[in-house]
Amino acid sequence: MEWFGKRKEDNVGSGTRNHAMAVLDTASELGLALTAMAKGDEDAAVKCTERLILSEVEADRIEDRLCADISTGELSFQEREDLIHFVRETDQVANWAKEAALHLQLIIETRSQVPPEIWRELADMAEELTSEVRYLLAVIESMWSDSRVTVCNIDSVNDQERVIDRLYFSAIKHVHLSEMDPKAVMLVRDLISAIESAADSGKSCGDTINILLVSRGS
Repeated sequence: MEWFGKRKEDNVGSGTRNHAMAVLDTASELGLALTAMAKGDEDAAVKCTERLILSEVEADRIEDRLCADISTGELSFQEREDLIHFVRETDQVANWAKEAALHLQLIIETRSQVPPEIWRELADMAEELTSEVRYLLAVIESMWSDSRVTVCNIDSVNDQERVIDRLYFSAIKHVHLSEMDPKAVMLVRDLISAIESAADSGKSCGDTINILLVSRGS
């Protein structure tokens, strides 16, 4: 993206990468927390959610600084809007991961009983979400230099989102067919929806970069 050189490419490029790394940390910690719950280790799960929340706060801090940097300079209004939208959608992945973590904490605090097989399904969803964010990070790392590699990485992000969609429908079905009480069903369903929403936000990030590439003929 030679066109981005006029807009402090190094600063914005490193900023978007640092932001994505913080977002990746939230997804990774969510996966670790859910894996811990599948093993019956609530203490480890709580520690993971606490680290996740700290990573989400860091992602927010980087987002604010990055959007301020993008908003000034020589880019057109539409380019600035698209890039800020990209950063904010990336941050939504962390926000939804935090939302899932808060539901996990509520499940623990309310002593809701969730079968191990349900926890394993949720852990699988979070693992796929982590993979999606890794591909999103690869998009960020390649979009400054190689549009063809970037498009391939965007395709991988989209593939992961479709995988998570399939897992979402399977998990929702198993939750409603389980013998969990209504309170547990509600909390687990909301947790599942948060992971699925995080995956949707990741796909939206890739779509935004695609628009930028097309608009610049890259």
